[in-house]
Amino acid sequence: MEKVEFSDWATPIVSVLKPDGSLWICGDYKVSINPVLDVAENPMPMAEELFTQLNGGEKFTKLGLSSVYQQVLLDEESRQYVTINTHLGLYRYTCLPLGVAESPAIFQQTMGSIMSGLTGVGGILDDLIVTGSNDKEHLRNLDSTLKRLDSMGVKLKNSKCVFMKPSVEYFAFVVDRDGIHPSLHKVQAIQ
Repeated sequence: MEKVEFSDWATPIVSVLKPDGSLWICGDYKVSINPVLDVAENPMPMAEELFTQLNGGEKFTKLGLSSVYQQVLLDEESRQYVTINTHLGLYRYTCLPLGVAESPAIFQQTMGSIMSGLTGVGGILDDLIVTGSNDKEHLRNLDSTLKRLDSMGVKLKNSKCVFMKPSVEYFAFVVDRDGIHPSLHKVQAIQ
């Protein structure tokens, strides 16, 4: 973030409690830029598409990104639209913030470009899954994925990563060598 003295697009802040008990401070963009955005069409991958990419996998690695959208830098011109109004004055984001209607589409498109051409890897937003038909292929795919992420400056969050497991929970599913299954944990939460 960078401090600014003036903004035509300053928005109030909202606090969101994260699962770990810490707070996200976000702009309440529904009262400023979201109503006037022409949100790009970049649909999230369907679960079926993702799991097709993982078909034949024996073990699974789940990689969780750190700070999600904030790994995408904004160009100078775009920064004026993501200014927040705080008790300490006006600040504008230098990276893609949470709360902007187009952020998920921009982030998914960015990650799709970064992961393009890799085999045995798929992802939705900030969660990637890597697999292979055997341990050797899995490790090769994982190495390629980690090198690509590193070359692009993408950071992972250690607590969100699991490596070479026979099954992983992914959104509302459990992924294993037999396919995808509803996550009992998620089903119970809905019930």
